Amino acid sequence: MRLWPVALFTVAEVICQTSHNREDEDAAAERGYIYEPVDQILGPQPVMTWSNSQLLPQPPRDWLRLLGAVGTVCITGDDRIGKSTLLTAWSRNLTSLPTLDFPAGHTRTSHTKGLWSAVLPRQSTGLDYHLNLCDSQGPKQVSEVKQWRLFTANVLIPQVLVYMGINVIQNDELRDLAKMAHQFDKISKEEFGELGRFGRLLSPHLIVVVRDESLLDGDDDTGQDSYNLTAHLEGALAGPDFAEDKALIKRVFHSREAWVLERLPSRALKALRTGKEMGSDGEGWQRSGAAILQRLLHQMEKKKHTFLSGGPELAEWYRSVAETVNSDDQGSLGRLIGHGEVLDRGRRRQEVLRRLVGPAFGLLGVVALVLAFSGVVSIWLQRLAWLAWIILSVCYLGSSPLIKTPLSGLLQNYCHDTSWGAAEVLVRSVCLEVSSQTAAVLLAAVLGTLSYPLLTGRIRWLLASLPLPGRVHDSGATLALVGIATVLWQLQGLLVEVVFGDGGNVWVFVGIAGVAVSAADTGYRLMAELAHNRHCLAASESGIALHYWVSNRIEQVANLEQTASWDLHFRKHGRRNALWPFRSVPNWHLVSQLCQSLMLIVWACLIYPHCDVVVALGVSVNLLHLAWRLFDGFRAALAGQRAPEDETDAWADGMEVEDCSDADAVDDADVPFLAVLPESEEELETRRRIEAMRQAQEINRIRARGKRRNI
Repeated sequence: MRLWPVALFTVAEVICQTSHNREDEDAAAERGYIYEPVDQILGPQPVMTWSNSQLLPQPPRDWLRLLGAVGTVCITGDDRIGKSTLLTAWSRNLTSLPTLDFPAGHTRTSHTKGLWSAVLPRQSTGLDYHLNLCDSQGPKQVSEVKQWRLFTANVLIPQVLVYMGINVIQNDELRDLAKMAHQFDKISKEEFGELGRFGRLLSPHLIVVVRDESLLDGDDDTGQDSYNLTAHLEGALAGPDFAEDKALIKRVFHSREAWVLERLPSRALKALRTGKEMGSDGEGWQRSGAAILQRLLHQMEKKKHTFLSGGPELAEWYRSVAETVNSDDQGSLGRLIGHGEVLDRGRRRQEVLRRLVGPAFGLLGVVALVLAFSGVVSIWLQRLAWLAWIILSVCYLGSSPLIKTPLSGLLQNYCHDTSWGAAEVLVRSVCLEVSSQTAAVLLAAVLGTLSYPLLTGRIRWLLASLPLPGRVHDSGATLALVGIATVLWQLQGLLVEVVFGDGGNVWVFVGIAGVAVSAADTGYRLMAELAHNRHCLAASESGIALHYWVSNRIEQVANLEQTASWDLHFRKHGRRNALWPFRSVPNWHLVSQLCQSLMLIVWACLIYPHCDVVVALGVSVNLLHLAWRLFDGFRAALAGQRAPEDETDAWADGMEVEDCSDADAVDDADVPFLAVLPESEEELETRRRIEAMRQAQEINRIRARGKRRNI
């Protein structure tokens, strides 16, 4: 009784159970990837600093290790109002780390310059996403241009913006808020609101935090509703005074709320700065701060569809925002909104592809098990496994969080700067699709198509050298490929650690250089074979042209051309290979190998400085192939061996030549006289051409054999 059906369903059950457990442990945004390299707080540290009057992005290198959804909260307001202190309390509340601290300086001069950031990994907070807490310099101690740029960055970067004030939401504070937001006047009114692109993609939720220094609401009511000042905020925005400024605030922040932060006594503040317990003195401040934090996290849950897919995309978004706020171009905000739309579409596509990684991998595993244990080697099963590998490649690479999409892409700039008239909608749709994410999908399709026959061929060759049954050589290649991919998948976190450890860049460059050398070697061999094939084609053309005369003069040849075997042979083999001394060498395998090496280099550059399963597997296979080529060449050179001959050449060289030197002499009288018929000039010319062709074939055959040995 065959046991392979039982093994098949058992392994399938294990795969499904493992996938189910992984989905419970990992966030939905990371489905299909196993990355756990970051478990410590990143920051606080400056991420945007001033260079003259421009914001200079300086995203930390450690951000590139953050893989998984990242949500951002920024806090802004006047200087010395307690922004850093509030962020410190929230960070300690989320991570339970009493030493975590946003530096505040504790003097009348602001310590925070530009933008600072601390990323709390999800492992430390228990959330299903990484939380980026962004602390902003107070905008009222800088020049007007810096005010605009700093506030605009605070609006464009986060999903939730916290704005701090004192006691009462007054008209002058609302005017200051609108004044700093004046750059958003460049956006048309159609872009605002929930239906507009800005409102749907970039508009942050506004939380106004009012420090109650005068106990205006009393201190007896400790319920959460007592901290809610949203009605007070909406009433202030609905007033008739400064209507244009208030309308701008409503357009920029189409969702907003306001909350009270109770007074923090000086004794509790000193305890907070030293990492000690604040005791009962700071109980009200802690309670109100915790209530605001819960509202903040609630709004972050509602904004999860706008989260960035990882640290690489977060760093690129900071660069894009800095480029936008520093630009004096009227269309800069419009370009950023379009860029946000590209990212949004890419995130939705990535989510679909992530959900397909598991089913594609399961299909490949089931087909591999059937091929390995059933003993059936079907061409359709092989093609199904190939198709599953292509789908897995597209889903894995297309959903990779390592892909970065810069704002200043050539095509995106061209699309925004050019008017297309009636074709505007069509061109805009094309521009939204043309991005590094779309390039990754196309690259994955090509790489999956080329890599499967190459990888299974190498594995089949390796299995053939082992003492295994003959049928395992073909049927076990796909299962071995699945096993290798699974092992590398599980080692993804280790790959990230190696890349970002000491000398990580060296390993990446060595790997890419090795693939480049392998591609150069393959390209040289391909050029040599193409030159050989061109030579054979030129040498065989005249001989093939003379076949017409041969078939007309020799009846047996003419009869052979009418047979089914003749037709069947030339359906599978080109007529250009009819003359065996000048047969061309098939080079499809070299073309495939060269293309996959080049595609691998492009993918490695696209995700640099990261390294994933695809790069690791591709580099390993290419380096092993290159090492084998060098070893085989050195071994042949040391042993003085010739390259293996063509089968037909070996057969021709092995034919025995009859020696007629000892044959009995034949009496000329015994040979009957044959009359020589006169030949016409045309027949003489044809005979001379056939003889010349025979001599040329003999010479060219020797040359062709020499060239094949040198390849």
